[in-house]
Amino acid sequence: MQNPGLTINKRIVFEGGVYHIIQRAPGRELLFLEKSDYLHFLAVLKETVKKFNLDLFCFALLPNHLHLLLRINKSNLSSAMKNLFERYADYFNKKYRRKGHVFCGRYRASFCNSDDYLLAASLYIHINPYKATLCKHPKEYRWSSLNLYLENSKKSFVNYEFILSLLHSQMEEARKKYLEMIDESLKSREEAFLDLSSVKKIIGELVKITKRFFNKKDEKGDLEKLLDSFRKKKRVVKPEDKEARKYLIQQLIANGYKVKDITEELQISRASLYRILNPK
Repeated sequence: MQNPGLTINKRIVFEGGVYHIIQRAPGRELLFLEKSDYLHFLAVLKETVKKFNLDLFCFALLPNHLHLLLRINKSNLSSAMKNLFERYADYFNKKYRRKGHVFCGRYRASFCNSDDYLLAASLYIHINPYKATLCKHPKEYRWSSLNLYLENSKKSFVNYEFILSLLHSQMEEARKKYLEMIDESLKSREEAFLDLSSVKKIIGELVKITKRFFNKKDEKGDLEKLLDSFRKKKRVVKPEDKEARKYLIQQLIANGYKVKDITEELQISRASLYRILNPK
């Protein structure tokens, strides 16, 4: 895998994309001061998931930062996160009679380009409280979704079953495998830092663990065949060809291709590429 995660350009966001979201407080400020703050954020998160038709796969809320792993079913990532973070910031400032920024600028987002990376990102998110020395084992930490993965859970707005289903068709077996992966992940010597390069490095290490539990067929050959077929096309007119081209661009981005390389390969302009990914 060339690039385990892709920092998003606000215009390169497409329906069905899965993103690892990181948001934090500025400096040494905190996002959550007491139990009711965590509960309020989760309530707003639940409403946001429903309102914007998101699939939330997992989360971890730490005192000064948070992680979300989610899939968008419409091209609405920016508006969904704006709704979530602005609503919580308004609550936080009113409650504590303060002014100023609650969050440290724009959230960070990395695109998950494979099932291996998706599994590794979920592991990274769930072990984060342990790496931050907030618990002796991640399953002891209250403000994450890990226990939904490990126990016979009730219905939740977190779609934990999606990731577990990648490991085994039987939920009980999938839970056992996931716990094994968590325990393996704890052996990593890498510390949890919030800069994007460190996050990518750690998740890249965790991908090695996921590969031992999960095998996914290599689709690179199919991608090259599809790319070659579009190199030969002079015009893309038919609706099915347009959909195929859109899918191809999405997969190229997912596999680490730069926008410049894609536009050259398909002989289209950058504006056309954005228009294909985000049709009006």
